[in-house]
Amino acid sequence: MFAAATAPAAAPSIDATIEPQQIEVGESARLIILTSGSGTLSVTLPVVSGLEFRVVGQSHQIQIINGARIESTSTVVRVTAEEAGVFTIPGLTPTSAPLVLRVNPSRGGGSSSLLGNGASPGPAPFVPGGSNANGIRLTPDGSAFVHLEIPKHEIYVGESVPIEIQVGMRDGFVASINSLPKLNSGDFTLNNLSRQPEHAAKAIDGKPFTVYTWRSILAAVKPGTYSLTFEAPVTVRVRTRPQRDSTLDDLLGDPFLQNIFGTTVPKNVTVTSPAAAIKVLALPTQGRPPDFGGAVGTFKISADLSSTKNTAGDPLTLRMHVNGAGNFDRVESPMLRGDGQWKTYEPKATFNPADPIGYRGEKVFEQPLIAQQPGTHPVPALDFSYFDPGTRRYETAHSSPLNVTVSPAAESAGNEPPPANAGASADESHGGLRPDHTVIEARVDSLIPPYFQPRFVGLSSVLALLFGGGWIALRRRELNARDTKRQRELARTQLIRTLLERMAAASAAGNAAVFLSSARSALQQALSARWEVEPEQIAEDLVAARLEGADKDDIRQIFTLADEANYSGDDLKAADFERWTQIVSRQFIEETAS
Repeated sequence: MFAAATAPAAAPSIDATIEPQQIEVGESARLIILTSGSGTLSVTLPVVSGLEFRVVGQSHQIQIINGARIESTSTVVRVTAEEAGVFTIPGLTPTSAPLVLRVNPSRGGGSSSLLGNGASPGPAPFVPGGSNANGIRLTPDGSAFVHLEIPKHEIYVGESVPIEIQVGMRDGFVASINSLPKLNSGDFTLNNLSRQPEHAAKAIDGKPFTVYTWRSILAAVKPGTYSLTFEAPVTVRVRTRPQRDSTLDDLLGDPFLQNIFGTTVPKNVTVTSPAAAIKVLALPTQGRPPDFGGAVGTFKISADLSSTKNTAGDPLTLRMHVNGAGNFDRVESPMLRGDGQWKTYEPKATFNPADPIGYRGEKVFEQPLIAQQPGTHPVPALDFSYFDPGTRRYETAHSSPLNVTVSPAAESAGNEPPPANAGASADESHGGLRPDHTVIEARVDSLIPPYFQPRFVGLSSVLALLFGGGWIALRRRELNARDTKRQRELARTQLIRTLLERMAAASAAGNAAVFLSSARSALQQALSARWEVEPEQIAEDLVAARLEGADKDDIRQIFTLADEANYSGDDLKAADFERWTQIVSRQFIEETAS
């Protein structure tokens, strides 16, 4: 809970789509507004003459992806056409693009539909498990996808190629991404994969998706033709209702509305991207420079000195700057080699990236130099060879030559020999033999043992305080964990009491659907604490398998009637309300006693 509360918040974004984009007078289209980021974004419905806008559903969810808190809201708006024409719906933000809805005159018959109809053309639907024109392939249940964006499909060995890995999660259907995307090939290397993905809300076939994007650098190890795929493990929510009973859920479209009529259970699945064919070419041997070190990309170089004036024997620094884009890990240079004018040392290199993945940037080589003789000495031009995949040939970049003015070293008085009679004068001035003295190499200021000295006592006290503070922190965390469990039990008890009160109100009003739905929720909460499973996982089959006692068949009947009451509309008698209330209350009393 602390990690979630302190996780960095993402920048807000908003996206809107409308489908179908062509209807008739009296029919309705569906406007889906997706917002994501930190906090709740305020969305104001547009006002367009001839169109009526009405909110029919909204859902909100919070996810933690690699420590970043992602909040998203999905709002479904019904747009009803009152007259024919071409209508422009303004963007919801100053930077949003407007939407266009074409309304044709009514051809007679047909009621307005939020989902459109067969006569109204809409966007081409996604086929679960298939691929669309953009190469996106959804999972069989249409809840997620992995997509690889690669700028080209023919590269050279050692060439760095910036790529994007997109993982799409349908809002309300995918609970989490369990790890970073993984490359399914040993013939490529994936470098500098971003730890925190970018995210944006997108509508795909009218369904709200949150798309997470990782950026990285792809490089081939050996030549050949390969098939490249990525995969990502995710946790999806699977509906427990039979497929023949889920038609209403699919028609509702929005997760908020679907969850009212059906429970789900989490399931771990692995989503794989469509295969991308890549041809890897070997670097040509013709025209390869002798000093080529494996750099592939586009580069340019420059050189400078720490000073153009120096003194003989004093060091100065020669710097070479390599700027561009490519595999900077293979950018190397011997710099300047020593000769009669210069004494050189081994250069050191540092890399300053210009983007998060290190594809563009600057590599700086620094080499210490020492001039051997005074005078004006030239620093020769530096060379750097690389292979340019754009021109498909080797290139050599050159820097401009530099000049250094070296002045002679100043004569030091300390280097002059002492006067010849200096020693004789010292002996004569002493006046005789010197007395013997004991030479003391070192002295101590105190005879107090080290373990009684203030520094030792202070260090021991600090260590003792750190140990005591650590023990107190561990003890407090243990107590907080116990308090958290107790708070959870109190919250569950309060929720069950609220559900019982809702049952009583529904019984008095004769509302069978609300009464049975509340009864089922109360039973799920009570049995969840007893069986130590999530409330959403408790369904009729689990009750039949694990519940014991005289109320087993009655509780199973409550689950069955709760599902049927959502669409059957059957009423219960007063005796039925009282009977089911007693059964649910007994389960609550047994849970409290245990």
